[in-house]
Amino acid sequence: MIETVSFPELTIIGCMVEASGDELPAAVAAAWERVFAADVGTAAYAAVSLPDETGLRRRLVGFMAARASEIPDGMVRLDLDAGRYLRTAQDGPQAAIAEGFARLHAHAAANGLTLSGIALDFGHRPGQQDGRHELHLALAPQLPALG
Repeated sequence: MIETVSFPELTIIGCMVEASGDELPAAVAAAWERVFAADVGTAAYAAVSLPDETGLRRRLVGFMAARASEIPDGMVRLDLDAGRYLRTAQDGPQAAIAEGFARLHAHAAANGLTLSGIALDFGHRPGQQDGRHELHLALAPQLPALG
């Protein structure tokens, strides 16, 4: 099932990865190892895909945090504005996450929805490759229609 949800401002602290498509999986896996090793005392892990700016793919892998949280050495903070997202759940192996995002993209295209280029994946856990992931695609902000 795909639904539209609203999120308040979100703050994610973690390791930024910028890599080509071929190098991205290994770079993201290494970043997750650094995040999990930091042992920040949370279970709210998140991966954020950001729009490409330099031809490289950009991912922030980390954890949800309060805006005033301390940023561990070697990590960065990303603040996302409040917004609307398409959401679906994906159960199973991590390799199937791409299928879930493909369903979200197809739904957006079929319904004439404009995406912002930001994607969220909640569900990563230390030592667990498989499981439930909540996948989100941010909708582009839209001006209200004037009547």
